[in-house]
Parts: sequence; structure tokens; C-alpha cells
Amino acid sequence: MQKVVVELIRVSKKYGRRQLFADINQRIGPGECVGVTGPNGSGKSTLVKIIAGLLRPSAGIVQVRMDGKAVDAEKRMACFGLISPELLFYQAMTGYENLQFLVRARGLALSDEQLLTCLEAVGLSGRQQECVGTYSTGMRQRLKFAVLEALRPPVWLLDEPTSNLDEEGKKLVKRLVDNALAQQAAVVIATNDLEEVRDAGQKIALA
Repeated sequence: MQKVVVELIRVSKKYGRRQLFADINQRIGPGECVGVTGPNGSGKSTLVKIIAGLLRPSAGIVQVRMDGKAVDAEKRMACFGLISPELLFYQAMTGYENLQFLVRARGLALSDEQLLTCLEAVGLSGRQQECVGTYSTGMRQRLKFAVLEALRPPVWLLDEPTSNLDEEGKKLVKRLVDNALAQQAAVVIATNDLEEVRDAGQKIALA
């Protein structure tokens, strides 16, 4: 896995007269976990999208460096893997087909065995040929993690990662995150649940 460093320099965001957050400075390196906490509406999801490059900050910059070299805008997206409540799958396609499609869309070629291993890792073994439209919300959340397992991005951006998961699912997410950190991925977790970021080495608390 390539080592990526993300640095937020005086990042601010406002909508009209409403200031969500201002002057956030944070370095996120390989093997580091940063927790983003705050009440609903404080800008947690917005900050994650800014890091991912999906939104522009009102002020400040987000620098991305891979193996010490600056990453241009074209290659930047490949550095990130994002889990968000807003991400949707194709309902008429099976779990396997969704995973295969999204992996290919990122320009990766994984074998059937590798894809099935990713589905097994998130507890969807035996359900991969069912249409996602029949999946529970918890199963869809697990499928999002199967995509991350397949892509293995150097930076994981997790917005409410245990949303709709039962206790076993929450334990699964903890294991996957711990494994990603052990493999020197950088992880950002945005959540209302302080237990999810209990072990985060750094925290960004939004008001």
C-alpha cells in the first residue's frame, strides 16, 4: 500500500452567513486515525467531503502527498475510499455485481475469488447473488466495506461507519479499521458516537 499524507491547512467552510467551522489544521499520516465529532449539523460530513475533494473549502487548502510527492487533482481521488450514508448501490444488481462494477470503475482487475473473499470478509458470503434491492440497510452498509476491502485505498474516509449495523456489525467495522491501520492506511472517522473514536489518536471536535 502506498503511503499517503493528508494535511488540512486553515480549512474553513461557510454557507452564506453560517460558519460551519474555521481554521482547521490537521495532519493525517499512514497508520493514524482521526476522529471527527460534533452534534448534528456541525459539519462532520462536510469536512469529510472536503478531504475527499468532493466539496471545496471556503478558505484554506487540503494537501495530499503520496510517498512524499504532491498528488495532482487527477490522481487524488484514487487515494481515498469513502463510506457515507449518501452512497447508493444499483438496486437491480446483485451484491457481487455492484462490487465488481465499482472495482472496475476504479481501474482495478480483481479475480472472482478475490471479490468473493471481500464479500466473505464482511459477512455477505452466500448472499452475493441476491439483488441489493432485497438487502437490509445493515447488509448494504457491509457491502460498502466490501468495496473498501477490494479497493484497499491508502486513506479511509468513514462517515457514520456503523450506521444501521447491529453489535456484530460494529465489531466487524472495528476489526476492519484496525486491520487498515495496521497496514498503514490513514483513517478518518466522522461520528456522533464517541465510542467509535475512543481509540483515535487525534480528534477534531466541531461545535
